[in-house]
Amino acid sequence: MRRVPDPLQIAVFFALAIVFATWQPLVWWRAAAAVLMLGFGCYGFYVLRRSKRQESSPEPDELESRGR
Repeated sequence: MRRVPDPLQIAVFFALAIVFATWQPLVWWRAAAAVLMLGFGCYGFYVLRRSKRQESSPEPDELESRGR
């Protein structure tokens, strides 16, 4: 399994959180599920951004070879 989530998967988590939060009648477990999904969506966005940042930064071996 890949460690980096697909951007569509992150968007689906946010969409499901909105659906759960607005579904009537709102009961405590739906609110808890919406909060949990928002948390997973934010964590997925964080992992995605971190992986993009690591891909764009040069590797330490590349930095050593450039300096010599």
